[in-house]
Amino acid sequence: MTPTTKFTKGNETKGLFNRFFSLLKPQKRLLVNIFLASILITILGIGGSFYFKFLLDDIVPNNLTTTLHIFSIGIVLLTVFKVLTEAFRTQLLIHLGQKLDIPLMLGYYNHVINLPMNFFGTREVGEIISRFNDASKIRDAISGATLTMMIDTFMVIIGGIILYNQNHTLFALTIIPVILYGIIVFSFKKAIEEVNRETMQSNAKLTSYLVESLNGIETVKAFNAEREVNLETEKRFVKLIKNVFKNGFINNLQGSLKSGVKAIFAIVILWLGGMQVLKGNISMGELLTFNALLAYFLSPIENIINLQPMLQTAVVAGERLGEILDLELEKSVDEDKKINPQSLKGTIEFKGVDFRYGTRQLVLKDINFNIKPGEKIALVGESGSGKTTLVKILMKFYEHEKGELLISGYNIKDINIESLRDKIAYISQETFLFNGTIIENMSLGNPYLTYEEIIEACKKAQIHDFVNSLPLRYNTMIEENGSNFSGGQKQRFSIARAILRKPEILIMDEATSSLDSITEKSIEKTMNEFSEGITTIVIAHRLSTIMRCDTIYVMDKGEIKESGSHKDLLKTGGMYYELWKDQLPEVYYEEVAATKEVGK
Repeated sequence: MTPTTKFTKGNETKGLFNRFFSLLKPQKRLLVNIFLASILITILGIGGSFYFKFLLDDIVPNNLTTTLHIFSIGIVLLTVFKVLTEAFRTQLLIHLGQKLDIPLMLGYYNHVINLPMNFFGTREVGEIISRFNDASKIRDAISGATLTMMIDTFMVIIGGIILYNQNHTLFALTIIPVILYGIIVFSFKKAIEEVNRETMQSNAKLTSYLVESLNGIETVKAFNAEREVNLETEKRFVKLIKNVFKNGFINNLQGSLKSGVKAIFAIVILWLGGMQVLKGNISMGELLTFNALLAYFLSPIENIINLQPMLQTAVVAGERLGEILDLELEKSVDEDKKINPQSLKGTIEFKGVDFRYGTRQLVLKDINFNIKPGEKIALVGESGSGKTTLVKILMKFYEHEKGELLISGYNIKDINIESLRDKIAYISQETFLFNGTIIENMSLGNPYLTYEEIIEACKKAQIHDFVNSLPLRYNTMIEENGSNFSGGQKQRFSIARAILRKPEILIMDEATSSLDSITEKSIEKTMNEFSEGITTIVIAHRLSTIMRCDTIYVMDKGEIKESGSHKDLLKTGGMYYELWKDQLPEVYYEEVAATKEVGK
């Protein structure tokens, strides 16, 4: 089964009926089989209903014992065949549900992971996950509505014709509960829509908080905040329960009214039918047959009318899912037409680049600087000064608002995203490891790596000896987000990943912040050797790690305040000078003295 992930954009109604119902097109053969099985079940059921007429009107009055046995055995066999056909149809329905789940669930997930980074900055993970439940509601509506319109419409027509031919008067009476069903269902339309929306939103908020609190369990325990977290979860859960109760109450009230109408009119039909039997207009067998056949007329009508609340739920779910599916993907429609450079080893040029998150104030203001091929530069400054944002723009995680960013003479907007990121290795300060083996994590994004290449990279990152000491070595399972490894070990795995990419541009964002000083110096030496000839951008708070960079750029509040080599910046006596003085006072005086000596 191949996942289908193609969705078309549209408004709320079109998004549901055009986008989602189009998923049924590849399942035509399956739908036909379900339809044929349903017709067979209907015919068998209707045929069995005439048992009462023959039994009471023909067999019993004429004392046809042999005929009774033969006819009853035939009805039993008919019933067994009907049950088997129903079981077969149920399996087909389950199969249809699975066929719809693949494009819906995987299509939604595929769309989400291809959205730009700014989407994930404005949405909670739990809220995104909760919409998988919305997809299941849409699945039920798609299969339910399609099969109801196909099967129940057929049953209503056939059942209506048979009932009308059986007795015109009783048939006319059955139209009254149908009208009442419609009035009851449509009178609850607005209430059901509102409570469904509230329930879905409450569920999304609860799921978001559960994910958030479990991800931050270490912080929760460190601050003895279990009680507060539990109270907040309880508050959100109570709100969800209230909405679920309200939903249940409305559906129960609607169901009770429909059941009442159904029960009352079942008695009324038998009452009036009994009067016709007493008058000699119809026989007892005909009355019981009419009553049995009534289910093949009223039940499908009830199913068709009940589509309305189901579709209402699906419309709300489709609206929520559509909010995500209608968002523009990170890769544009003409992404394949963009430039795929063989190399990006040329100069990187920032020309008057501005950037802001959403509608907030500018995070980067008029950024102007060049990075020469093979040059190693550093970005320093206080937290929030825009260092990490700047390199994320270079990786096309975000698009700059103003100015130009050129790499090897190409405008970054014209470069294919995959081609760009293939040539960049990014070592983040927050290393994420997936649940899987070490070898699987090292092969992330490059499944064709050899075992020997992975070992060599891990040796350079000084993590090989540790891995070799593990019982399963490189087949050791990594727990969720690498919880069975220390921060330093995870960072070394991240460095090994970067080495394996063989990049043309290397970005190190606090890459050695979790390492001890001895390991840091050793890794720094390895990275210096590895990055020889590679354009390298280092983001660091520990200034001792960037002394040998060709150029250091000091950032403050989204602007580049000063730039130069380590020694030049110390001479200037500006922001870098103050940062160095505050961070390394014991080295500061030696550096300044040495600088003055050189100046003489």
